[in-house]
Amino acid sequence: MAVGYSKAGRPCFVAEIDLSNDRELALRDAFYKACAGLRYRDIMALSRALNVAPITVETWKYSLRFPRRDIAYQVIDWVNAGKPMTKRRPFPAKPGML
Repeated sequence: MAVGYSKAGRPCFVAEIDLSNDRELALRDAFYKACAGLRYRDIMALSRALNVAPITVETWKYSLRFPRRDIAYQVIDWVNAGKPMTKRRPFPAKPGML
C-alpha cells in the first residue's frame, strides 16, 4: 500500500460569471408581478387572446412556467394598460331569433 499516492484526475474548472447582474431577472420579476393579480376573467381573456390553454396562464400566475419573451412583454403591457377587454356574445344572434 503506497502512502501519499493520489489518483486525483483532471483539475476542476468553474467559470467566473457575475450572476448578480442578470438581465432576464428584471423581466421575470415584472412578468410574475403582473400575473400575480390575475383573476378568472383575466385568465380566460388572456388565454383566448393568446390562443393558449387557461391552465398555461395559471402556470404563469403561480410562477411555475415562463412564456416566450414576446408574450411576456405583451402580458406586461396589457396589465399596465389596465387589462382592457371587449365583451363578445358566446354566439351571434340570428335575425329571426328574437
